[in-house]
Amino acid sequence: MRNRGGTQPSPISQADVLEAALRVVERSSLEDLTVRAVANECGVTAPAIHYHLRGKPALADRVVEAVADRIRIVIDPDDSWEDQYIGLVRAMDRDFLRYPGTGMRALAADGPSAAAARLTTTALGILRRGGFDESEAREIFTATYLMFVGWLATRGRSQSGMTHPALAAAGGETTGNDGVDALESALRRLFAGTRDGNNKERGRDEHREH
Repeated sequence: MRNRGGTQPSPISQADVLEAALRVVERSSLEDLTVRAVANECGVTAPAIHYHLRGKPALADRVVEAVADRIRIVIDPDDSWEDQYIGLVRAMDRDFLRYPGTGMRALAADGPSAAAARLTTTALGILRRGGFDESEAREIFTATYLMFVGWLATRGRSQSGMTHPALAAAGGETTGNDGVDALESALRRLFAGTRDGNNKERGRDEHREH
């Protein structure tokens, strides 16, 4: 049966297409995602995929949104704000690493993303509950965001046993991001500096008041 436009209805659903695309990306990377690859995964022809997604850009966007939306955020209220924040970063690293290339596209995209906004809102909420005012929370979030984007940019290289030239120049062959523990260590150093800076600032304010 044909629709009014004369196009043969697809024998698969949008959910089928998305799950197939996720499998393709998980096995390789977002760069290798093509309409033809998804069609082969589904056992259909490329036009059946185009019927739902209208080409690779829409397909990639849906995959990235799905990956970001699947990141499981678990906040333990008994944990410190630092541990809560690290937990969020670890969850993001785990799922973005599972689907190579999706993290950079999700965090560096120009357009709006409901899933990315959810991650940002969660991160800012942790910082606000940690006692930071709005300006401080946004400043810390921006610093950690830029750090994480840089981490993602070189993550694939380290997974292939290579070190980015900039990292190699900073510390030789042992410097890299071959495990999320290295990122956690860097974040905790940043958090420690933030705490020290805030304590000094509050001390100066109290001194002026007296």
